[in-house]
Amino acid sequence: MQPELQQWISITGRLLGTLFYFEPNSEQAQKVLSFFNQNDWAEQLGVEPSAKINQLLASQTDLAEQHQAMFIGPNTLIAPPWGSVYLDPESVIFGNSLLELRAFLRQHQIEFSLNLAYDEPEDHIGLMLLLSAYLAENNPELLNTFLSKHFFTWSKRYLQLASEQTEYPFYQGLALLTQQVLQVWQEQLLLIVPNVTFYR
Repeated sequence: MQPELQQWISITGRLLGTLFYFEPNSEQAQKVLSFFNQNDWAEQLGVEPSAKINQLLASQTDLAEQHQAMFIGPNTLIAPPWGSVYLDPESVIFGNSLLELRAFLRQHQIEFSLNLAYDEPEDHIGLMLLLSAYLAENNPELLNTFLSKHFFTWSKRYLQLASEQTEYPFYQGLALLTQQVLQVWQEQLLLIVPNVTFYR
């Protein structure tokens, strides 16, 4: 992998993953939000500028409420952020695909922890993006397998659903941007993603 691509995957994975995973008022998310509030963030990030995505990412009114509705509840989550919901026949969290991911992490002795107080399944969209960044930095030889077998198998389905959530414009924009970024990852890494059945 070229160092420039390795660095770009690390940067984009960390920025996007932080916004999907952390609550908007957290210190981690606030730092990233300040980056996206710059007029030239797309140029700095090296992505194709999009007026629609710019407008949606600027929709930060009631951002905590948007995050609550997208990731926590209490209403049913239209776009659940966990991979096993899409890949497991019973659409449950902590499904078989998560167990396979955990086996992959154990096999390669990857200890990835954000030292958080709550126990989130590792196949959360935000954690998967952060883990992609971690692998790009620390275990780049494992990145292609991780992406093709454990992440890209379901990420497009999740991002499709999330990008349709017009009631939550910031996260709709975040999903659209992530679609664009992950497409470049796949093209640059020449990844072949197996076809799977979605159960949601």
